[in-house]
This record gives sequence, structure tokens and C-alpha cells, in this order.
Amino acid sequence: MIKSCFFLGIGFLLQGLVMQAQEDILKERINLVRAAFAMHTDSLMRSFLAKDFSVGAYMGRAAMQNLDAVLNKYKLDSLVYEQLQQQDSTWVVLAKAYNAGNFTTYLYFNRNFELLHFDIADQLYGMNRNVESRKVATIPFEDRNGSIILTVTVNNSKRPLKLLFDTGADGMMLNKALADTLGLEVSHQQEASVVGGSINIGISRNNTVHLNDFAINQQSIAVFGNREHGTDGIIGNTIAKRYITYIDYDKKELTLFTFGKFNSLPGEKKNTGKCVIRQYANKRRAEHAERKTGRSKVYFRHRRRIRTHSFSPLVLKHKLLVDGFKPDSTGATVSMGISTPVFLWEGRTIETFTCFYIK
Repeated sequence: MIKSCFFLGIGFLLQGLVMQAQEDILKERINLVRAAFAMHTDSLMRSFLAKDFSVGAYMGRAAMQNLDAVLNKYKLDSLVYEQLQQQDSTWVVLAKAYNAGNFTTYLYFNRNFELLHFDIADQLYGMNRNVESRKVATIPFEDRNGSIILTVTVNNSKRPLKLLFDTGADGMMLNKALADTLGLEVSHQQEASVVGGSINIGISRNNTVHLNDFAINQQSIAVFGNREHGTDGIIGNTIAKRYITYIDYDKKELTLFTFGKFNSLPGEKKNTGKCVIRQYANKRRAEHAERKTGRSKVYFRHRRRIRTHSFSPLVLKHKLLVDGFKPDSTGATVSMGISTPVFLWEGRTIETFTCFYIK
């Protein structure tokens, strides 16, 4: 009995020491965040930003640009470590902050103590992850050979436009002839990145885009010479970057929710899925695939096979063709007049919550 108590006491002591070490690391990083605000530079934070660090709905280069804007424009007088919580594999640091007054804020770190996101930056870019998400609109769509086609109107025009919903596009694009008939005014020209290259496009600002009774205000529209895939144009992350977007292929509906805590539609069982590359059926191939892929959470309405494509720059960068990746077929995609080779493969969904996508 004495020996058991002794080992139990040692166990609690070691656990306490580990927790203290973890807190010390996070306290130091909170101090660096405070210093970054004081010095208006992200250089003090770069060493512990996670690869999937985000500001609001933005990741990658956009997140870094937004972080720079936050540190330069937002006045934060102090930031003091208060408490540490653990949520699954995430460390949540509760801190006291002060600018015009005291308030509580949260910073989220992964298991390697890398910063994933923090409330101050998120909320300045329209996201509060600690409130319950609410439904904004339900928009019907047309399923055209697996592509989502949305019917929209622009400004005061009653003419219905058929736009391809393209989550790989940053914004909205209409062909020039159509834009002229709608009376869109092009304010300036700029270079835009597309799959396989870049082009010059015209930009029309401050438009209102209507999807049934739902409207997106102050929308910029790119104007380009050609139609996309037999439609009037494309509409991209204009929607996806502002809302949680739930796509139901059974009902042919796209439902939008405000950012926040979201599990599933009210009264519906939580739907989850995992994309599995067919060529990686055995364990070694699966482990190889996981190293080559990124992870993201997705919602599936039901189990179905998923057709996926990878563009040639990605395939060449990771040398996939000489490292076990075997596409089902090859082809080409044309984006705004630029043709790029693509490699197509098919996966299937199973009952887990992680989806692997090759980056």
C-alpha cells in the first residue's frame, strides 16, 4: 500500500512538472505576442506560427498579410497569461488584454505549441469562433455534370446569370460582353493569378450580387473576355470565405451559416468523411500519402465516390509521378484562356472526420 502511494505520488509530481514546463513555453509565447503588438512586427511570432495558421477565414500568405495589418493597426497595451486549458489536441490559453479597457481573449496552440489562431485577429476579420453559428440563407443550385451552378442577378438587373461555383477562385468573374450589357463600370486593370499562369483583368467595384433573397454587398467583379465552362462566369470564395458553406447534393441546396461553432444541420446526424486515394490501399502507401497531404475538416451529405484532380505544378513539385502516384487519367483545364494539364483520380468516403487532400 505504501509503495503504491509512493509511485502514485511520483506520478502526480511528474505530471505537474510536465504541465509546468508546458505552461512556461506558452507564457513565453504570450509575451512574444504582446511584444509583437508593441513593436508592430510579426518577426517575433514567425518561429511559432503553425503551418495552418489562420486569421479569420484566411490562411497562407493572406493570413500573414492580415496578421501584419492587425499588428500595425490594432493598439494593444498589455497581454497577460491567465490560464491553460486543453481541448482535444489543442492548447487554449486564456489571457487578459487591455487597450481601452480590460477584456478576456483566447489564443489557440497545437500540440507542438505552435499558434493556430487567436481571437483578437479573428474578430477584426469578421470571425468569432466562440459563438454558436447561425443560419443565414439556403440557396438552390443546379447540378451540371457534378458542377454547382448558381443563379444570380447583379445590381438592379433582373437578368438571371448562371455562374459556376468554384471554390478555387478568389472572387467573381463575368465575361466582358455580358458585363457591358449589365452596365458594369471597370475602375482599373490588374494582374490575376490563374491555374498555369497570370493574366490582366478589369475590375468593377461596389456591386451587389443577389442569390434569391440573399445579397452580397460591395462585391468586386473581374471582367474577362471569355465564358467559363459554358456559363456566364464564375463565383468563388466570395461566398466560402465569408460563411460556413454546407452543400447538400441530395436536396441541391447550398446553406450558409455565420462563422462560429458548427457541428451539423439542426436535427440531422453529423456527417463526416475521409478521402482515400485508391492507389494507397496498403499501410505503407497510406503513410506515404499522409506525408504528402494536408488535412482539413469537411462535411459530406452521404457516402459517395469522389472525383478529384491535381494540377501539373503540384504533381511536378512533389514528384508524385515517380513516387507512387498513378492517376486514373489525364487531361487539361482551361482557366481564363490558359490551358494547364491535370491528373484525375477517384477516391471514396468512409466514416471518419478527416479528409486528405494532396497539396
